[in-house]
Parts: sequence; C-alpha cells; structure tokens
Amino acid sequence: MKFILTVSFALLLLSCNNTGNQEQPDAQNQTFNVDTAGILKDYTTWYNYVYYNMPLSANFIGLDVDSSVLDKATFLNNLMQGNRIAFKTRLFRGQPVYKLHILNNGNKNIAGTVAQLAEIEMGHYKMEGKEIPSFSFTDLNGMNYTNASTQGKTMVLKCWFISCVACVKEFPDCNKLIDEYSGREDIVFVSLAFDKKNDLIQFLKNKPLKYSVVPEAEAYMRDSLNISIYPTHLLIDKTGKIVKVVNSLEELKPFLEKTISAI
Repeated sequence: MKFILTVSFALLLLSCNNTGNQEQPDAQNQTFNVDTAGILKDYTTWYNYVYYNMPLSANFIGLDVDSSVLDKATFLNNLMQGNRIAFKTRLFRGQPVYKLHILNNGNKNIAGTVAQLAEIEMGHYKMEGKEIPSFSFTDLNGMNYTNASTQGKTMVLKCWFISCVACVKEFPDCNKLIDEYSGREDIVFVSLAFDKKNDLIQFLKNKPLKYSVVPEAEAYMRDSLNISIYPTHLLIDKTGKIVKVVNSLEELKPFLEKTISAI
C-alpha cells in the first residue's frame, strides 16, 4: 500500500542537509550527489553501483518518483515493472533512502535486471516473519537438526552447491563469522548443499567450511524454501521464524548482529 509521510516527519527528512546555525550532517545523515547519467552509461557501471551501494535486502526508506514514501512491497512492485530504477540519495538516521526514477535510456539489459532483482527480493521479503518449513537435516558428522532441536537458538542457513563459484568464494568469510561467535551455543550455523556426501567430503578437504554441512538438500531448498539463486542465506530466530533472506553474507551480518543483541 502506498502512503505519505506525516508532514512533520517529511520535513525532517528533507531537512537533513540544513546549514546556518544548525548542526551539519553527520555520518547518520548524509545527502549523496547522484550522477544518474554516468551510472546509466553502460550495464557494468550501473550493476557495480547497485551491487556496492544499494542492496534491496536493506531496511530502507523508499521514495516514489514524486518523493512520496512507499512501503517496501510497493517500492519493489514498481521496480518489477521494468520501467523504474532506483538510486541511493541519502542516509536518514543511518537508514538509506532509495528514490525511484523513470528509466528511459532504452537499456533493456538494465531494465530486465532491475525487474529480476526486485522480483527476487520480493520473494525474500514475503518469507520474513513466517515459520521456516518443517525440516530434519543430518550433517556430514551425523548431527541431526530439526525444528524442535533448534528452538531457542538463532540459526543461520547457507544454501549452496559445489560448482557455485560465488558460494565457495564466501567460505573464508563464513568461517570468520563462526569464529566471531565462537562459544555461543545459542547460535547454529548450518549449510545446505545439493551434493552427495562423499563428493562434499572430498571437496571440503581443500575448501574447508566450518558450518555444519548437510548433503543432498536440493529438494528442501527448491520445494520448501523456493530458493532460485545461490548462494542464499536465511536468518532464523529462536522461535523458528524467518528474520531475513539475502544473497550474500555481507548483507546478512547486520541483521544477525541485531537479532543476537536483542536476545
């Protein structure tokens, strides 16, 4: 549903760049000069901008082309139409502000990718707050994980497969994350893989992963979680509800930190 901010909040949002006797913007309140033409000059330049600056998984304030505020679902719906694009225009109290613009440069590759990324994030967004589907995972060491056994614990799930280059590239960061939370028995790190047990055992000898690794989990990822892009990471809270679904570990970290600090 589309909605307009209250006047007082809207004025506060638009006044982040005030000067004069008032305080100058700080790290939590910034305005960005966006070179829209430069960003849209070619597909690679645009994609790098989006990848490094504005993940759709973030908790952001979404603005329509007329600067009215949109809830996240409506914002994503607009992007899914293939005739809108978004830019990060400011930070408000540390929260990014994404503003929609009409896409009229005729770049069909950009338009198609915008729509695809928004559709993926819409699927992830709809999963938030729902209970994770029933599961019973047995990892390479014979450890079993079920909905009941993980109650009261925060669970991080990584979905991957051996031939996924991006999935494997994350392994060192995954291992660092586990080291960071070493000794926390209330956090469980589990990875679901497509591959057979023996193939995983051989592969992990040279590419170690400290997550618990569950073999032959493709059907659960595809049919129960509706995962279509890899890697995908899910954050599950201690009640068994999905907090966040993202496609990179870096995107997951702030949500994990927030969830842990709330325990």
